[in-house]
Amino acid sequence: FFFGFHIFSPMVLLAAVEGGGTTWVAAIAKDHPENIIERAEWPTTSPAETLGLVRKWLDARKFDALGVATFGCIDPKLGSPTWGYITSTPKLDWRYTDVLGVIWDGKVPVQFDTDVNAPALAEYMYNAEPGDTSCVYITVGTGVGVGVVVNSKPVHGLVHPEGGHMKIAPLEGDTFPGVCPFHGNCVEGLASSVAVAKRKGCDRSELPNLSDDDEVWEHCAHALGSLCASLVCGLSPERIVISGGVLQRAALFPKIRKHFLKVLNEYIVHPKLTEENVGSFITPSKWGNTAGLIGALTLSRMALEGTQAPDTSSRARPLVPYLLAALGGAGIACVLLGLRKKA
Repeated sequence: FFFGFHIFSPMVLLAAVEGGGTTWVAAIAKDHPENIIERAEWPTTSPAETLGLVRKWLDARKFDALGVATFGCIDPKLGSPTWGYITSTPKLDWRYTDVLGVIWDGKVPVQFDTDVNAPALAEYMYNAEPGDTSCVYITVGTGVGVGVVVNSKPVHGLVHPEGGHMKIAPLEGDTFPGVCPFHGNCVEGLASSVAVAKRKGCDRSELPNLSDDDEVWEHCAHALGSLCASLVCGLSPERIVISGGVLQRAALFPKIRKHFLKVLNEYIVHPKLTEENVGSFITPSKWGNTAGLIGALTLSRMALEGTQAPDTSSRARPLVPYLLAALGGAGIACVLLGLRKKA
């Protein structure tokens, strides 16, 4: 007589909230961040109204962990009196908003990070090339955010990366002052949807109607290409992923790569940094505009596993539940065999 057992993992439900300048999104995924089974979204209005709707949605559902990823600046440091807050954001109504204090009930494990560090982590965990230890994720929408993974871990340091506010040299002859309330013509002040619309003299809702060869896109691409060059010089990432509402215009990618190579000027020599291969170095996310949400769900997975960041082995599905199930199955089989012998 042969006793076999089935290796199984108990189903887990991951909850996530992604907070953006235009929309807040909540979702539930089963077992894996990509396996989204339910989602909802709300326009970004006041903190009280938007977060109240998010909390009401979460309270009506059961889940095992929560990941929250929002626009910055934020305070991601456990133990800080403003941990879980959006802090000095350019979105004035949202300054010093206690996000976790409103939407988290304290009953499940939680992780909190930026809406760019979270997808940078997801891109690294699930889409990196074997042997890679780094990844940069840039989102371009109403703002410009930069998330960074170095040595397999999201970068926080003093606070967290805010690469969208780096100053770059604008195109020659460009006198546009930029729109950033802090830095004027930083990358965000030149390349965000707010900046592009301001330069064009139109509403942001009209941007999809502009042609791909409109001059405004050249300025946008130059700012983002310069940002990528600065990140390569400063961080040496193995891949740069760009997403967000503005990058739904696929024609921007060749322009960004062109300006990136021009600014870099062959200073750093690597096979990836050539006209032939730069397309696989500066890439869109395979998840499109869902990347931020999958990033937040990845934070939920990290919270459930009780880890702050994965190492390279974390790209595989976690084995602990399977091993425990296997050991349990083996124990049951041994008990049954013992009873059979006594009989």
